[in-house]
Amino acid sequence: MTETTTTSAHCQCGALKLRITDVPVVQLVCHCSDCRNLSGMPYVEAAFFKSDACSADGKVDATTVKGSTGSDKTYYSCAVCKTPLYVRVTALNGAWAVMADRLSPFTFKPQAHIWTSQKADDVQIPTGITQTPERPPKELVDVMVSGFWGRK
Repeated sequence: MTETTTTSAHCQCGALKLRITDVPVVQLVCHCSDCRNLSGMPYVEAAFFKSDACSADGKVDATTVKGSTGSDKTYYSCAVCKTPLYVRVTALNGAWAVMADRLSPFTFKPQAHIWTSQKADDVQIPTGITQTPERPPKELVDVMVSGFWGRK
């Protein structure tokens, strides 16, 4: 029997809520300019979940941009308080990248810092953690392909 994990997330005012019924496939810190510009933060700590494990309740503001793969990424924030909450990533089979600081119960355990070539100048990345100038390293890409498409 498989154990079910339920995690929730919500915006600052509580008008937008997420329900997630699975564990994350991968956890990353993203320094790309899209994440920085659309979140207003120097980087984004995100847990990536399969789309069929996620649901949202509440009104959203959505902004769609082309990712580095040429596929869409749609950033969702609360229509009321404007708190950024999650990103839908077309290139990852519609995965939801949820802002880790909004998840509960949850302990964020980053597996890598990605897009460090675009990081803010004043950001220091801890030593000993995997860093890539662009996309995740191959071993995490393999995990993502397996996790989001069920194959290697």
